[in-house]
Amino acid sequence: MENNEKYFIDFDKLFENYADKYYNAHEAEYDSPDDFARDLDKIYHEWATSPQDVIGGISPSEFFNRIPTEDLIDILKGSCVGDNNPNSLLFDRIATEPELLDDLIELATTATDEKLLLVLLSLINELGGASDEFYMDMVERDIDACVKEECIEALCDRADSVKEELLKRVQNTDEIGKLEMYAEPLTFCDAGDDRILELLRTLLASDPNIAYVAALIGRYGDDRACADLYKLLDDCDYAQFLEIRNAIETLGGTVDNHYRDFSDDPLYQAIKGKK
Repeated sequence: MENNEKYFIDFDKLFENYADKYYNAHEAEYDSPDDFARDLDKIYHEWATSPQDVIGGISPSEFFNRIPTEDLIDILKGSCVGDNNPNSLLFDRIATEPELLDDLIELATTATDEKLLLVLLSLINELGGASDEFYMDMVERDIDACVKEECIEALCDRADSVKEELLKRVQNTDEIGKLEMYAEPLTFCDAGDDRILELLRTLLASDPNIAYVAALIGRYGDDRACADLYKLLDDCDYAQFLEIRNAIETLGGTVDNHYRDFSDDPLYQAIKGKK
């Protein structure tokens, strides 16, 4: 939209300046900067609801409330360009407009910028979330890992409803990275499914990140995997040992704390305070 440049004011900097002036004027009321930090939420609310000359004598909250709904997404996109960051007041305003949910989802399916995608996902979740298919398709895209992690977290929250589709996708790939992505939400399903157990066993045998897979197995809770975990105890480092032992104990098994001598392991030495 034309003239949207007027909305790209650095509100974070404006608040920073306001907070600095506030601290200088009230410094005697605080024992330390940390003490002042505890009041920042209150100070931010005061700033957000107070008239500011730089934006025409209205409050920042009123400034964002006056933005036409149809301009909000274009402004959001512009606020994520380069060093810009969307202000929390813009986020809050968009989060009050449920009619924008479909537009946010559509934008997220094509956007590639990490910053924009993370903001979009937060807004989508704030407005009630998207379909199972949306999140499953997002994890398949060539996008930043942190964005995929947000989508995987959403799938974990709806594990039962995406279970069968994820298991179908498991059958269509042998890429360890994808199998890890599928396994994460699947381990939130009820234990006992042979297909999920087989996936976890496959990862345990082929994934170099043994500690991570052991943690997944522990979370899934199928005690049939105990035997697979016991086999790894004789040939693992201390970090792996800790996760494998935790998983075994979660599944009802036991491992002696002195099962192996890890005195030469760097992590063991660091934990025990040895050089």
